[in-house]
Amino acid sequence: MRLSPPAQAFRRSVALLKTTLAVVALLTLGETAVRAAREVKIGDVEESLSRDSSFKVRVEAALILGRLHQVRSVPALVGALRDPEPGVRATAAESLGEIGSILPREALVSALADPEPAVRRAARTALRRLGADEGPRAPGEPDIRRHAAPTTSFDVKPIGDPGHRAGPVLQSHMRDFLIDQLRPFGDVEPGQRQGTFAVDGVIKSLSLATTGRDVEVSCAVQLVISRQPSGGVFMLTNGQATVQKPKRQWRPQLRPSMELEALETAVRGASEDLVSKLPRQ
Repeated sequence: MRLSPPAQAFRRSVALLKTTLAVVALLTLGETAVRAAREVKIGDVEESLSRDSSFKVRVEAALILGRLHQVRSVPALVGALRDPEPGVRATAAESLGEIGSILPREALVSALADPEPAVRRAARTALRRLGADEGPRAPGEPDIRRHAAPTTSFDVKPIGDPGHRAGPVLQSHMRDFLIDQLRPFGDVEPGQRQGTFAVDGVIKSLSLATTGRDVEVSCAVQLVISRQPSGGVFMLTNGQATVQKPKRQWRPQLRPSMELEALETAVRGASEDLVSKLPRQ
């Protein structure tokens, strides 16, 4: 039986609620034991926020991400500030205030120019929760000073490959992917200006192995973050991931796509660790 659009949206909402309950359960367990599973579950909610056709489901997803208080969800919520539905934009702004990271402050300042009053109100409320100063009141509405917080910027350096296992294509892709991960948190194209932070990345290992019934590709990366202009290293973050395929499905031509997936997952973990620690530095 074919469901009507409202019924389909309701079914997706129920599925999203089940996913959220699973995430909450995972977050009560040890970090090391559940990291991979948690990534998948929260990723499901973030995917609903960015791609679901029902705006009600997207609103619910934005609300859930705010309640989970995970800094890793900031990029998805920043993207939702451009959603065509004002309800989604307003909820995303509220959730960014709930998470409490100062990193999306510039995106919220931009939301003050949204054509919908509800979105502007939500952005102002979120900015106040993040400690932004209020400037002169515009007719009928308070404003937030755009210079309330200095802009964070990242100077992402070329990626190293000391083991000579990845090659220039994956090195270039890692740098591009890392820039995309950092973009919601600051300027990743400082131009002639020196970035607030220099980010050096290294592909520590990349391997193919057969274990039991599976063929797996494993990747480990490291990010080295230095303050500018001093150049002093103040943070190291690491990420690693393994992608598996059953032996019966394995073909040599699958290796490049598995390496790409493992690399992106490893970089995502390292960059999330980076941005979660920046506000405390």
